Amino acid sequence: MSTYEVEHNTTDPGTATPSTHRRRPDLSTFFATLSEISPDEARTRQHAVPVPRDVSAAFYSLAEAFDLMRREGEHSAPTEGDNDLLTQMIQSLLSSAETPPREVEGVSEEFCDVLDRVPKASLKPSQSCPICGNAFLEDQYPLVVRLPCHSTHLFDLECVRPWLRLRGTCPLDRTDFAKQEREKAEARRKKPVEDDEEEWDGMYG
Repeated sequence: MSTYEVEHNTTDPGTATPSTHRRRPDLSTFFATLSEISPDEARTRQHAVPVPRDVSAAFYSLAEAFDLMRREGEHSAPTEGDNDLLTQMIQSLLSSAETPPREVEGVSEEFCDVLDRVPKASLKPSQSCPICGNAFLEDQYPLVVRLPCHSTHLFDLECVRPWLRLRGTCPLDRTDFAKQEREKAEARRKKPVEDDEEEWDGMYG
């Protein structure tokens, strides 16, 4: 007589081997907090300057999510390098939570949307996300992005997106994308003014 598991093509919980895949934590609370304190988001409290407590909460929320990821990874034998990077990221977040900036200085959602996507066909079995430590190809539909700072800086978008939105830097080499984004925005704002001045001068040239 066949067992229930055989008939229904399932695995007996008593014989299943534990997964070595780090589960990514729920970040809905983090992004809800971020939406209220990010300068480029449609805030509920329009024109309100974020209070330090709210900014601090965003850093604490992401630190807790990453810490959960790290603790789960302790049971899946992560490489020392992965654990070190995640530990550094958590420590950085906790430090900012203690003395929060006036406003969040991360990148915009648009920056994350246009990051270079890496096709699954070009990924190798040995490649993994530096943050969660999971092999990219363990996902049936991996969403892997390449950061602009270096061609080898590949991440699961789910892992790196919250860090970029809050911190704005590459987790590996700390390239400040948010600063670059602000400088480009400032240059765009100045250009129309310069063009108007040139047209005004031309009228009397």
